[in-house]
Amino acid sequence: MKSIWEMDAPIGLAFFFGPALIIGIMMLISGFNTVSAIMVLVLVLCGLNYMHTSIIGKYRIMKSIVNSIHLKKDSKILDAGCGHGAFMLQFNRQAANISEIIGIDIWSNKDQGSNSIAATQKIMENSNLADKVKLKTANILNMPFNDNEFDLIVSSLVLHNIKPFEKRKAALVNIARVQKQKGQLVIMDIGYETGKYVRILKDLEYQNVNIANTGYNGWWGTPMVPTFVITATK
Repeated sequence: MKSIWEMDAPIGLAFFFGPALIIGIMMLISGFNTVSAIMVLVLVLCGLNYMHTSIIGKYRIMKSIVNSIHLKKDSKILDAGCGHGAFMLQFNRQAANISEIIGIDIWSNKDQGSNSIAATQKIMENSNLADKVKLKTANILNMPFNDNEFDLIVSSLVLHNIKPFEKRKAALVNIARVQKQKGQLVIMDIGYETGKYVRILKDLEYQNVNIANTGYNGWWGTPMVPTFVITATK
C-alpha cells in the first residue's frame, strides 16, 4: 500500500469529497434530508473507492500482469510513463532475466503526487533491480531510443493523460517503433477510449491483441471509470 501523497491524480478526490462536504454543511444549516444524506454517502464511498484503486488496487493489477509474463533471458524492458516505478518493482523476482529496465516520465505532479526522478531513483535503489534500472526524462511522443530496441514495453495509466486522441495514436506509433519483433506489449489505462487502442495496435501489425476489464481494483471512483489492460505481441 502506498501513501495518499503518492496517489494518481490526487485532485480527483476533490470531485467526490468536495461535493460531499458542501452537501453535509448545507444539511447542518438547513436540517437533515434523506436524499442529501444518501448523496453524501454515495460520494464518500466513491471517494474511498478512488483511494483504494490508486493506493492498493492498481498494484494488485500490476502484480497479476507481471505474474503472467514470462521473460526470456537478457530481456530489455521499457516502462513508458514509469512514475514512482510501481510497474518496474513488480519485476523484482524476475531480475535475473533482465539485462536493463528503463523508465521514462515527464515527472508531472498533476498526474501523480510527489512524482520526481529523484524520488523514483531512491525507490529503485532499494530493489533487486537497482543495478539494472535507468531513469530518463522523456516524453512518449518523442522517445530517445532506437527502432526495435525493447523486448517488453509496459505503460500504466499514462495514455489517457495525452490529449487529444491523435496524440495518443502517435504515442502508440512511437511505442511500436521501439518495440522488437516478437516483443510483448502491456498497456494499462483508464477506459474512456481504450477500445480504440486495439484497432490502432492491429493496424501497427501487433498480434494477439486482447483487452480485459480489471474489475473493482481498477474502478476510479465508480464502475463508469474502469481500468482496462491490453496485451499484444509485435
